[in-house]
Amino acid sequence: MPNYTQEGLNPSESTIDFIKKIAYTYRVMQLADGSKVTFCLN
Repeated sequence: MPNYTQEGLNPSESTIDFIKKIAYTYRVMQLADGSKVTFCLN
């Protein structure tokens, strides 16, 4: 059984930038009734 390592999982710089942009604009808001709404800021 082969061992899987992180060596083959090196994303490109543009992929990392894309993930950072999504993470920066992603928000979760909890409403008064306890439900949660997710959205992204532009």
